[in-house]
Amino acid sequence: MQYQFSIRKITESDLNVYRPFMPENEHYEMHLSAFAEDIESLEFVTELRQNDNNFIITIESEPDFNQLHAAIRNLLNGSYHDKLVVNLGFSKVT
Repeated sequence: MQYQFSIRKITESDLNVYRPFMPENEHYEMHLSAFAEDIESLEFVTELRQNDNNFIITIESEPDFNQLHAAIRNLLNGSYHDKLVVNLGFSKVT
């Protein structure tokens, strides 16, 4: 099963009380690469393909999607909260 989603840089419209500062633009690629590595290291991810800001993630079975969704949400709400934002949410690749 494959799922696709995309990430984007934080913009001024994303700033709020919980995200008061813009990250440095020159660090974006580094954060994106680290994020991809964190996804790839998840035990239920069998393959990760990345094309710029777009990710296609392969998992073994449908029930793994809930784990994948929770793991991505935790990463983006945790380590990457002030670095990356979801551009387009998950969609199933057919």
